[in-house]
Amino acid sequence: MYERIVEIIVFVISELRQNKDLNDIDLSELERRGYTSAEISSAFSWLIDRVEFSDKFLFDNTLSSKSFRVLHEAEKELFTPEAWGEIVQLAALGLISNDNIETLIDRAAMMGARQLDSFQLKTFVANNVFNAQMNTIPGNRLMLHGSDTIH
Repeated sequence: MYERIVEIIVFVISELRQNKDLNDIDLSELERRGYTSAEISSAFSWLIDRVEFSDKFLFDNTLSSKSFRVLHEAEKELFTPEAWGEIVQLAALGLISNDNIETLIDRAAMMGARQLDSFQLKTFVANNVFNAQMNTIPGNRLMLHGSDTIH
């Protein structure tokens, strides 16, 4: 579920980067792509919480460096070309930091056996950037589940 929410957040931030307002984003486009209203609501709740409770909306990799991580030949084998392209996109949108990229490279190297694909990348982003793994501790989540209610 969280992987799909990551996809929605990428779409929304891409739209925001085109100088659109949150209210101007066409939600029917997301529904046409097959996302449920619960997934869309979860993505928007994360984005709104991020705006309300954070000084920085997104990571700004341009402050620390104007360069981007170049992979060593051995590191290139850790990711499918599509997954690495998504890493570049996520970093450009500010969803992941340079530190997140280094952590991802380290974890992929430790896993060994096969290349990380797009789905595994989104799982990493959901678990590490959006703190999705913290859903077992009540009141310690950044995103709502589709079945959650607000009182």
